[in-house]
Amino acid sequence: MAREVVCVTTDDASIHNDCRCIETIGYQIIEDNTWTKTPAEVHESIEDGKEYYVEHNGSKTYLEPAERNGTKYVRTEPNDTSRDNLLQQPSC
Repeated sequence: MAREVVCVTTDDASIHNDCRCIETIGYQIIEDNTWTKTPAEVHESIEDGKEYYVEHNGSKTYLEPAERNGTKYVRTEPNDTSRDNLLQQPSC
């Protein structure tokens, strides 16, 4: 069952202005119950076969694992916007 990402917590002091500034990702499996994981934990979960997505204009945009300079994080798959939908989620 895919998990819907409903919020993120970012580090405002981060040197990054992309998904690497995300500290936690809030997601739901059951409505009204939100769990959180670090981006590295979500990265590993995706590699283990779990799916995470965000809603964008009525459609699902799935998260994909990424790694840069040894840092594991996640971002949304490319779609019709140049902005990463994950960073557009409300704060947890």
